[in-house]
Amino acid sequence: MEDPARRHGYALAVALVLLISAALRLWQLGTPTEMMFDEIYYAKDAKAIVDGRIGTQGQYRWAAGDEVSWPHPEMGKFAIAAGIAVFGYRSFGWRLPAVLAGIGILACVYPLGRRLGLSPPWALLGLLLAATDPLGIAQSRIATLDVFIAFWTVLCVLLALRYVQEGWRPAWLFAAGGAGGMAAATKWSGGLALIAAAIIVAAAWILQAHRARATAQGEAGYVPAETDVPTASAVPSEASTAGPPLVPPHAEAETPAPPQDSLGVRILVLVAALVAVPVGFYLLSYAPYFWAGHTIADFRELHRQMVIFNLNLEATHTYASLAPTWIVDYRPVWYYFEGTETYRGVIAIGNPFLWWLATLSLAAAAALALLRRSYALLPAAGLVVVLYVPWFLATRTSFLYYMTPVAPIMAVLVAGALCLFAGGLVPRRGWLAAAAAALAAAVLWRWVGFGAAWLFWELPHRGGTFFAWVGLTVGVLLAALLLAFLLSERMRRHRPLMAMVVAGLTIGIVVAFVPIVLGLPISPRYFEHVMWFPSWI
Repeated sequence: MEDPARRHGYALAVALVLLISAALRLWQLGTPTEMMFDEIYYAKDAKAIVDGRIGTQGQYRWAAGDEVSWPHPEMGKFAIAAGIAVFGYRSFGWRLPAVLAGIGILACVYPLGRRLGLSPPWALLGLLLAATDPLGIAQSRIATLDVFIAFWTVLCVLLALRYVQEGWRPAWLFAAGGAGGMAAATKWSGGLALIAAAIIVAAAWILQAHRARATAQGEAGYVPAETDVPTASAVPSEASTAGPPLVPPHAEAETPAPPQDSLGVRILVLVAALVAVPVGFYLLSYAPYFWAGHTIADFRELHRQMVIFNLNLEATHTYASLAPTWIVDYRPVWYYFEGTETYRGVIAIGNPFLWWLATLSLAAAAALALLRRSYALLPAAGLVVVLYVPWFLATRTSFLYYMTPVAPIMAVLVAGALCLFAGGLVPRRGWLAAAAAALAAAVLWRWVGFGAAWLFWELPHRGGTFFAWVGLTVGVLLAALLLAFLLSERMRRHRPLMAMVVAGLTIGIVVAFVPIVLGLPISPRYFEHVMWFPSWI
C-alpha cells in the first residue's frame, strides 16, 4: 500500500488482533493445574530433557532414557522444555511455549492472505476468522506438539511464497526448508509442509514457462476469466471500499521471472533447500540424544521402532475419528472435563461455521476451475488439499486436532471465497454490518443450540433415527436453496453486504465455545445448548 495512513491502519488492526488473541490464550493459562490429555507424555518428557534423563539407562537402550513419547522427534519437546526451564515444572511453564506458537501462527495469516491474492481488508478478515477458531485457541493452551507443527508449517508456506514472489532469492527458499525441517523434526506429519513448499515452487516454474512460451509466440499473455477479477466498472471509488479487489496470483500480481540457471541447477538448489536443510534440522533435534551416549545403531533402531509404531498404531480411543470427517467438525476431542452441578471442560473443536464454509469453498474452488476457468481460489484450496487429504491414507488412530496446521489456511480460503462472492468489494458499512452480525451471533447463539437439540437429540428420541435423517436432509436442501438464491443475479448487488454478514456470524459464534475452550465454569444447561450434535460429547 502506497498510502502510509492505510498501511499503518492495517498494521495497527493486525497488532490489535494479535494482542487480544494473546490475552485470550494467556487467560488463566495454568488452569487446570493438572496435566490434560497428552500433556502426561510431552510435559513429562520435556522435564526429562531438562533433567538430562535421556541417556541409555531406560528399559530399551535405543529409547531416549525416561521419555515415553519416543515415537516422535524431539524439536517440539524442546520447546516445551524451554518453558519448563524458565518458568518451572508447572502448568504455566509447560503451556506457555504453545501460546507463543499460537500467536506466531496468527502473525503469519495476514501476510499469507496477501500473498495468496487477497487485498488488505479480506486478508484482515482471514486473520479474524483464524483468530476466532476454537481449535487454534485450544491448541495454544495445551502442551502438545501439533501447535508447533502448525506454526512451522504456516511459516514454511509463507516463506516459499515469498521466494517465488520476490525475485527468487535462495535465502527465502532455504529459510522455508528450515521451517519445514523444524515441522518434520516435531512430528513426521510436518513433512507435508515441505511437500507444499515444493509444489509452490514447481507451480511457479510451470506458470512462468507458460508465460514465456506465450510471449515467444507474440501473444499478449494470459487473460484471466471474467469471474476472476471484478471489472473496472464494478470497482467502486476509494471512498466506498476498504481496499482493492481480489487480485489472483496469476493475474496482475505476477511473480518475477525465475533465475536463468539451467533446470538441473534449479533442481539442485531445490533439493538442497527442501531436503538437505530439513534433514540437517532433523538430525540437530537428536543432538542431545547422541550427547547422552546413544550410538548410530541406537538411532537406527529407534527409527525402526518409530516406523512400526506410527504405521501400525490401532489403539481404540473414545475420540478417535476418520480424516474425511474432520473438516465437517464431526468428532472433536475433549482434553479435560470435570463436574456435576457445575462443569469445567476443554475441547479441541473447530469453529463449525468456519469449517463448513471451508468445505463449501473447496467445492467452489473445484467447480469454478472446471466450469468457468476461474482459478482465484485454487492456491489456498490447493494448500488445504496438500496438508489435509494425505491423512485420508492414514491407517493409524487419528484425531481431529491433526487439522491444526490446516485450519489457518482454511480461514484464508474462506476469506477468499467471501471476497469472490462479494466481487472483491467491501461496502461502505461492511465492517459495521460484520460487527453487528458478530454481536447478534454472540448474543443469540442459544437459538442455534435449541434448533440443534430438537433436530439431533429430541427428534431421534421421539420419532427414531429415520426422522432425524429426514429433518437433516430437509435442512440441507433449504440451505442449498438459500445459497442458490444468494448466488442469483437478483442478489448480485447485495452480495458484498451479505458476505460481511456471513463473516460476522462466523466470527461471533465463537463466543458460544469460549467457556469450553478456556475451561471456564458452566452450568449443565449451558453445556446442553452448546453440544449441538451427539458426536460432540
